[in-house]
Formats: sequence, C-alpha cells, structure tokens
Amino acid sequence: MASLLKKKTADEFRVPSLAEADPSYGALTDKQTELHNSYIKLRDERSKLSREIEAEKAAGGQRVAPDVARLLGDPEDSITGLSQRLRDVATEMGNIESAQEILRRRMEEARGRASAMVCATVRPEYDRRLGVLCKLLSEVETARQSHDEILDDLDRGDVAKSSLQPVIPFFLGDRHDGKIAYCLREVKEAGHNA
Repeated sequence: MASLLKKKTADEFRVPSLAEADPSYGALTDKQTELHNSYIKLRDERSKLSREIEAEKAAGGQRVAPDVARLLGDPEDSITGLSQRLRDVATEMGNIESAQEILRRRMEEARGRASAMVCATVRPEYDRRLGVLCKLLSEVETARQSHDEILDDLDRGDVAKSSLQPVIPFFLGDRHDGKIAYCLREVKEAGHNA
C-alpha cells in the first residue's frame, strides 16, 4: 500500500511558488519588500528627527522659515532644517503607504493568475495522488462490505456476537451510503479523473 504513494521518479515533487509560476507576481513581491524596507528606514529616521528637534528646542533653538534659515546660513541640523527633513520624511512615508495599498490590490489580482498557473502545473501530480487515494478508499469500501457480510451472516443465524466482540467502523458513516461513497462522488463531480 505504501508503495502506491511513492513517486515513480527519483525526484520528489515540489509545488512551485507563485513567483516561480509567474515572474510578474515575483516582481510585485520584490517591490513590496523594497517598499516595506524603505518605510522602516523612514520611520526610524522620523523618530530620530523628532528626538533631535526636541533636543534642539530644549537647548533654546528657534524655528525660522526655511528661506530665512538659508539666508542666515543656519546649519541643516537646526530646528528649521530638521523640521523640513521631518516633513519630507512624513510625505515620503505617506507616499509609500499609498503605494503599498495599490500594490496590495495588484498582488491580489496577480495572485489569482499565478495560482491558476501553479494549479495547472500541479494538476497531473495531484490527480495521480487523488487516484491513489480513491483506489485505497475503494479497497476500504470493499473490505468494509466483506466485514459487514460476515456480521450479517451471524445476524441471520441469530448468533449472539458478544463473545466475538465485533468492531463496527462507524467513522466511515452509513454502510450503504457512507463517507467513502460521498467522497468518491465528490471527486467525480469536481471533474477529476481518479
């Protein structure tokens, strides 16, 4: 029975990733990682800038208009310079958040296409394994019928079965239309050739 489950080739079957099946999906995931990393760096920079601005204010620094600070020759680490950079960082973070939302929608669409490609690649191996399962389930169903026949013969002979201590496979469902029969019907209705 275990030999039925073994693949005939020496190579183990591997389900391809969505990115392997569809390089455009892979490009979207790469872009997602890139945006995430950029956002993390900007968030860290925003925290650092906020601390620096607070330190400058505590040291008595004043904020002046950016053009005035430029005319005065104020250094970039003045409150004005730091505040301007903080605004730029916040704007870029907002842009990344918008891009991430658009990218999330694009990835959802691309996931459907890539999933269809993966499923098409996997289908022959899936059908093979499903066929093995259905064959084994059919064998279990036949074995159950044989098992039930002997119990039926005992019942017809009015034999008290208590000393036999029979085990009834209730987990298989009703003996005439149980879970195995239902599963096999479902396989056919799903269009699998198993």
